[in-house]
Amino acid sequence: MIPPTVHKMNAFDCISAMQKCIRRGMEREAMEFACELGHTSKAFVSMVCNRLEFICHEDIGLAAPEVIPLVRLCCQQAKEWYKPEDHGKWRTPVGTAIRAMCRAAKSREGDHFQSAVGLRSELQDFVPEVPDWAYDMHTRQGKAMGRGLEYFREFCAQLNPSPDEPDGYEDEAYEMWTILHAHKADVKAAKKADVKAAQKAELNAANGERPLFD
Repeated sequence: MIPPTVHKMNAFDCISAMQKCIRRGMEREAMEFACELGHTSKAFVSMVCNRLEFICHEDIGLAAPEVIPLVRLCCQQAKEWYKPEDHGKWRTPVGTAIRAMCRAAKSREGDHFQSAVGLRSELQDFVPEVPDWAYDMHTRQGKAMGRGLEYFREFCAQLNPSPDEPDGYEDEAYEMWTILHAHKADVKAAKKADVKAAQKAELNAANGERPLFD
């Protein structure tokens, strides 16, 4: 059972309140609930940090993606710097994380996205269909269909949105890949020939050792 906080508050209520404050940009209030938890124990500091990292994806996400690595670093530091005799050590990086999150642009799209797609799979047994253009030289079926570099370049390397600037290395890369694939094919053919030759030699040796009356 999760113990109460230092002032006998419910820990889950404090975590919930901290997240709702962050959503509303209420940085002081969010920090107050983080302190209520963190002043209780190191375990609660970890609870605060774990929730902060999750909030980054649930309530911010692509609206301000630069916040995600910042908060992760701050939370790692808070856990490493924790000292029960000096709460300022963990509060400082946690405070940085909370202020960054409260002031950042926000979006709930990440949570909606994972639920809309993920729960459809879990609850409705949705099975995705592999599109035809996914079968290229990197898949067994694509190889069986004879799809090589040309097919890959035309159908499988499409980018959306398209790059704003032309790719000055594309033609050269495909030229090198063509040479590489030809080399691999030669090596594979040589190995296959060596195996056949070895098998034939073994068969001839075995036949030569048989008694004459056979």
